[in-house]
Amino acid sequence: MIREAIRATVRGVGVVLLTVVEVTALSVWLGLVGDAEPVSATALVGVVGLSAGMLVEALLSHVTVNGWSRPIPAQAVAGLALAETLLWVGWLAAVQFADSLLGVVGAGLALAVALVPRLTAADNVVRGRTLRASLVQRATIGLAVLQAAGATAWFLVVSGAVFFPEWFVAGPIAGFSQNAVVGAALLAVAAFARHVLAVRHALRKDQCPAKSEWRSSRGTLRE
Repeated sequence: MIREAIRATVRGVGVVLLTVVEVTALSVWLGLVGDAEPVSATALVGVVGLSAGMLVEALLSHVTVNGWSRPIPAQAVAGLALAETLLWVGWLAAVQFADSLLGVVGAGLALAVALVPRLTAADNVVRGRTLRASLVQRATIGLAVLQAAGATAWFLVVSGAVFFPEWFVAGPIAGFSQNAVVGAALLAVAAFARHVLAVRHALRKDQCPAKSEWRSSRGTLRE
């Protein structure tokens, strides 16, 4: 009983860290590049920071599922981080170019479609498969929709397209506006739910999903 509780706690901490890293990286990136010229030092710093955040997230995802006993496929993890960075950059370019609610929603749908193979490849890697073992999974379609929906809601709130009454958030928090706080909260909820579902899916046995369970972070998580 105690060991099971420890295993669940370790997994929970991993998911929280994944959420914190993702939300922080995306929020800092958007804050830097939101009003910057596309080709500028500020935009470059923002993209580099986003890439670093996505790399840390990819590493944490692998460790959360497999613990420290399984070697980390460095090239595959780095490739996944770069691919996600490019997807986010492309998504932001699309929503800024569209400059309308319909355009933001359309960009979100495109992001969801593009995220499916990326999330499927990530699942392949953490399961110990080749990067292109599969390109689409039913589970990753749902994860992609969840992530894109969170990103769309986040951008609509942060950009001011959606407003909240003053009483909704009691003034600026640590210098951040109400919209920034609410937008980050929405993004965090979506990211947390996605990471929980992604980790649970990665821990499932291919043939016997009903017997999947949490394992120790110091050893192999799937037998």
